[in-house]
Amino acid sequence: MFFYHENGMVQQLIHGLKYRGMEKIGVDFGVWYGAMLGREKGLLNIDYVLPVPLHRKKRRKRGYNQCAGFGRELARALEADFSEALLLRRASSPTQTSKNRWYRWKGTLGAFHAPKPQILEGKRILLVDDVITTGATLGACCEALNHIRHGGIYIAAMAIVP
Repeated sequence: MFFYHENGMVQQLIHGLKYRGMEKIGVDFGVWYGAMLGREKGLLNIDYVLPVPLHRKKRRKRGYNQCAGFGRELARALEADFSEALLLRRASSPTQTSKNRWYRWKGTLGAFHAPKPQILEGKRILLVDDVITTGATLGACCEALNHIRHGGIYIAAMAIVP
């Protein structure tokens, strides 16, 4: 399900969420998106919702993970568990906003790990991110989860850059 808004309003909302301390925007996106997904009974039978993790240094600086409120509300709507502890970022990396596809992919290699894989065994996982640009970050998250015998990995994002 994708929504495209020409005048940049979604971009302004995401910038507010990530860089201006407007954490509630993520929650509002989650409530809205969760209500849509919740109406589609049987569409997804998700067990865990996992936000793309921030490194602890970046999280400490920002004060929150911009994907957490979004993910928490999706989990509530889908009657799934939410966890920020089952997928972690290994190392801090500089922002990738100005990098091309190759450098984004290279910069995320091995960046994530699942510290308690046994919890996710056989589970259907919904990964949530704020913005999909090249897909490198979500790809690296999936790579970190692929050694686990899970029931499937699904993806939701607040925005996608065409």
